[in-house]
Amino acid sequence: MHQVYLAGRDNSFAAGADEPVLEAGLRQHLTLPFGCKSGGCGSCRVRLLQGEVQHRVPPPALSQAELDAGYILMCLAEARSDLVLDLHQPARLERLRPRQLPVRAQARTPLSHDVIGLTLKLPRGESFDYVPGQYLDFLLEDGKRRSFSIASAPNGETLELHLRIAPGGRFAQWVRDQMPDRAILRIEGPLGAFYLREDSDRPMLLMAGGTGFAPIKAMLEDQLARGLKRPAHLFWGVRCREDLYLDALARRWAEEQPLFQYTPVLSDPDAGWPGERGFVHEALLRAYPRLDAHEVYMSGPPVMVRSGKDAFTAAGLDPDHLFYDSFDYAFETWPTQNPAP
Repeated sequence: MHQVYLAGRDNSFAAGADEPVLEAGLRQHLTLPFGCKSGGCGSCRVRLLQGEVQHRVPPPALSQAELDAGYILMCLAEARSDLVLDLHQPARLERLRPRQLPVRAQARTPLSHDVIGLTLKLPRGESFDYVPGQYLDFLLEDGKRRSFSIASAPNGETLELHLRIAPGGRFAQWVRDQMPDRAILRIEGPLGAFYLREDSDRPMLLMAGGTGFAPIKAMLEDQLARGLKRPAHLFWGVRCREDLYLDALARRWAEEQPLFQYTPVLSDPDAGWPGERGFVHEALLRAYPRLDAHEVYMSGPPVMVRSGKDAFTAAGLDPDHLFYDSFDYAFETWPTQNPAP
């Protein structure tokens, strides 16, 4: 057994040589960041300050720049000595232990040809605290789960989600076509470690792909309501104009907020499109060729996140200021995994 210490905290936990660090911590009732538990999402990324680990398989969510900077994935890393880890997460996040509760479907709103907004009503008298950027799981009757980012800032009463209707997306299709009005659904959350680092004063660059706009919308709503303190520029990449399902909202923010900018990017634009074209990460780099002084938040498809990580670190971005939510299971369900204690 090896001891795992958390930098700047009094608590530690024991980890066996043949168990992932994440499982060891959750088994001993610590609140640690995690998501898919299979190395794809990067939610359990932490920096290894001291000690040695061995990943069970090469960590798919980490770029070479992140590995070189000392990052590991706790879901795949096994301790080979005593460890010191830097979680670098706020105390509020550590208090938000995932829990299960029933919610009522309050409204379904078509947002585009293939995106539907779902508003959930929280139980009366029940609190559901979360950090903007986190997500929740629907617990389905067949034992599977379906993950969606929360698209609204905390208000104590409702949760907003953006569901893309995609081939094989049975849950979203059921919500659109068959879900009874006022249906009772069961959720677990909050989950994930995607959130704005409020202890930073760096200008923020936010990059969304498709419905990756949802968690970034929650972040921005929260920041704008409290008064945006530093520059923020959103790049939203989609295929065509109709995929910008809340374009008017983002444009209104840009008109009303002097510190906020918005750039939509189309990969397959019509001939009359006057704006940015191509890959969204390339559009960001055209506007900001050097990223040494910035902080980047990315949310969307894995290919976008991977391309962004490689390109942005090559442009001088410090991996310590690169945060992302990779929608690795965006249109799938998967068997329930061991829940946090």
